[in-house]
Formats: sequence, C-alpha cells, structure tokens
Amino acid sequence: MNTDPTRERILHGLITLYILKELVKRPMHGYELQKSMYETTGQSLPQGSIYILLKSMKEKGYVTAESAVNDKGQQLTIYHITEEGKKFLCNHSEALLLARKIIDDLLSTVNLIEYKN
Repeated sequence: MNTDPTRERILHGLITLYILKELVKRPMHGYELQKSMYETTGQSLPQGSIYILLKSMKEKGYVTAESAVNDKGQQLTIYHITEEGKKFLCNHSEALLLARKIIDDLLSTVNLIEYKN
C-alpha cells in the first residue's frame, strides 16, 4: 500500500493535538488514548502508532510519563501534559480555526455536488 507522506504528516499532527487535548482533561495511558480516539472518530490508529507519537511528544517535552500498576498488576505508562504541551496545543488554535473554515467550505461544495447527482 502506497502512503502519502503529506497526508501522514497532517494526520500525525492532528492526532498529536488530539492526544494533548485529551491529556488536558486528565492523565491517561496509551490504550485509553487510543480508545478515546476510536470513540470520537470511529477509526482505529495503526497498531503501536500512538506510542510512537507519545514517545515523540515526550522527547519534545510536551508530555511526561510515569510508571504505574493497574488493578490487574499490569505495568502501565501514564502520560501527563506539560506546560510546554499546553502551549504547543494553544499555539495551534488559529491554524485549527482556518482548517475548520476550509473543511466546512469543502464539505458544503461536496454536499452541493452530491445533491445534484
């Protein structure tokens, strides 16, 4: 399967922002983040990709990680958003608003075309 690097970069950027948004609510482990993404979008992320993004965000200082053990005795890594992560998320508000306007405009055109067919 041929993947488009631009599409992948855009999706990774949006997913990164989504993860940070979720971590504003409360600290979570990777599976919880993956589950939240699925509940919101109806799409599963490729296996392990959330952990690759979390590792990158940790390296950039957007999140911290702590080890914990759940009720079943399983080792978990719980991620917390940092002040730098909050700043990064907020710095993208203008770009997200512009993207929403563009997407809304595109969808309205697509809807017009679909009604004519």
